[in-house]
Amino acid sequence: MKKLNLVFVGLSSLLLLGVAPIAKNHDHQATSSEIRRAYAANARYHSGPLKHVGATPARPVEDTADFAYVLMSSQETSDEVTNLRRTIAQNLPDGVKLVILADTAEVDAVKQEYGAWLAADRLIVASDSNTGNGFWARDAFPVPVYDNATQHVSLVNAKYYRDFNSGDAVAQSLGLHNEKKEFTLVGGNIIADEEGTCFSIDSYRLFGTTPGDIIQAYGCKVHHLMPYAAGIGDVDEVLKPLPGRKILTNVPVYQKDLESWGYQVILLPDIPNTYRTYANALIVRKTVFMPTYGVSTDATAQKIYESLGYKVIGIPTNSLSDDMHGSIHCQTMAYPAMDQNVLMDAIRSAL
Repeated sequence: MKKLNLVFVGLSSLLLLGVAPIAKNHDHQATSSEIRRAYAANARYHSGPLKHVGATPARPVEDTADFAYVLMSSQETSDEVTNLRRTIAQNLPDGVKLVILADTAEVDAVKQEYGAWLAADRLIVASDSNTGNGFWARDAFPVPVYDNATQHVSLVNAKYYRDFNSGDAVAQSLGLHNEKKEFTLVGGNIIADEEGTCFSIDSYRLFGTTPGDIIQAYGCKVHHLMPYAAGIGDVDEVLKPLPGRKILTNVPVYQKDLESWGYQVILLPDIPNTYRTYANALIVRKTVFMPTYGVSTDATAQKIYESLGYKVIGIPTNSLSDDMHGSIHCQTMAYPAMDQNVLMDAIRSAL
């Protein structure tokens, strides 16, 4: 009872100060009320004066770019989540830094935890208040784009369907411009190849966002809207574009269209009637952090990635996938390198 009273007093104090705590929801599936709000917000966007404000980038950053930073949230501490983050931190390729978004009060604890897994000069902590709904880094964090032909990087920050206002904190930790957009879209439902071709799934997780919105905001040269076939409806569950017009998918019905667009299609093993997928992997340079499930198809998927020249680091995500808590790509974001002087200023301010 004493503990409950303390919680009540803490919440009451926040409300008296006019600061409402943001409810954390780590279920990857949007609730019916979240879906209604997102659709309504996008309807207002399409009918209002702010549609397509701002310059169109040169193109979106490809999913296999020469990444210099991997980003994750510090939220939730289940065994699988902790193992996922530890494994990524301990196996990042040389020269790649880790950025962790943490609540302001947790910064020291996060530095201590991750400092046991990688060198301090490779860790950047971006801090803000009420970061709980940033658990899905791919959905909530800003998406990287190339501003121009010189591949100068900036970020595009569409609205998230949950309360999350830490996009600026993420951008500021690396000295990047954060272009805010007034439509709602999850980052897991946009993926790009090295030519600037984008893919999304025609699912509720567009929330009424149109291909035109996506092309203008992210600089897609072409946008392919794929029919829903599996998972919760995000493209990073079912497609993995690779260099040289190769593309991995666990959905055979996509093969004909992808080949008609000039791609060499490589089929990953499918695990039907589940949310498990080997496409939801994070590729950092020549290392693949790949979901594993303790089944025979793990070895098949690993051999496919290895045949393409990648080193594979398997990470178990059984309960994460089964409970619709996503997998490796869902929980991470990655950004390319930037101006070294900007980077060093950002690191000094973050440490």
